[in-house]
Amino acid sequence: MTENAKTCMELAKELHRNCPVVDAHLDLAGELLFRVKMGEENPLRTHYLENLTSCGCNLIVSSVYIRNEELPEMGLRNALDQISVLLEAVAHNPEFLLVKTVRDLDNAIQEDRIGILLYMEGLDCIGRDERLLRILWELGVRGASLTWSRRNALASGCCKASEQINIPGGLSEDGYLVIQEMERLGMFLDVSHLNDDGLADICRSTTMAFAATHSNSRSVHDNYRNMTDGQIRELAARGGVMGLNGCDCIAGSPCGPSSFEMLCRHAEHVISLVGVDHVGYGFDFCDSYTEAEPRHPLAWSRSDCLGDHSHIPELTAMLLQRGMSREDAVKVIGGNWIRYFRKVLPE
Repeated sequence: MTENAKTCMELAKELHRNCPVVDAHLDLAGELLFRVKMGEENPLRTHYLENLTSCGCNLIVSSVYIRNEELPEMGLRNALDQISVLLEAVAHNPEFLLVKTVRDLDNAIQEDRIGILLYMEGLDCIGRDERLLRILWELGVRGASLTWSRRNALASGCCKASEQINIPGGLSEDGYLVIQEMERLGMFLDVSHLNDDGLADICRSTTMAFAATHSNSRSVHDNYRNMTDGQIRELAARGGVMGLNGCDCIAGSPCGPSSFEMLCRHAEHVISLVGVDHVGYGFDFCDSYTEAEPRHPLAWSRSDCLGDHSHIPELTAMLLQRGMSREDAVKVIGGNWIRYFRKVLPE
């Protein structure tokens, strides 16, 4: 390691100790549910506390993701089970705090705790009934994407990350009603996994400051899970943030040293396009989840470019080494997401 690399690594560690750090997408609720069903007593502490503490994380945006085999009959039940297990885990681990309001978010930062913010990665579980959003809101859910990479009653998802298929089809009438209800409740909207037609419909029909919690740049790596320059400009114009996705096939590089460079290239492209205020971290770490379940189709493969949260400062160090300023790095590691959530969460 060169002297410059060592200096950047030390600076990255300092920033992660002293500034807010956010990972805007993690399938935490689903993993906790599976591990609890397998008999683990406190998987949140066992599998996540050390790594999250080591990178200085102050906020995790936990998805509630429902797998194909749970749909349609068990979708809502599975979503409620995930929420219940996560709420119980937070209650039994004082290092964590459920974030439902701006005050909760500020408390997590001031008390140096790890906030967890719940959102739905796809709304398959509500079917066509937008009234169910109110129940999810009361349980602490503060955002949603309309769909995962599959079609539902509300919209069409894009293709899976390992595919390259331009799937057509925009929002349904029910999809527009759900967007209206989300706006009324104050839920934030995530457009990761939505196809191009659906995102165009959102841009035409609402002024919401939407986010892309775990997407990259399609100009850097041509994958339909990534965003075009036009979509990134639209996101930025509304004050949204795009979270860098650490999945190897979405970043565009096999796991290893080169994957760090690809993530830097994604960040640098977004910054050159719309400025530094609209990019953050949203890594979508999956290996811990898939390794926990031998029957999972990805159980024997690895897809996380960074490995786990403990390696995030290494990416920050590379961004600094490639010329990012200290002030801009503070925004990317968490400042931009904190600003966004202070704007969209209730007081």
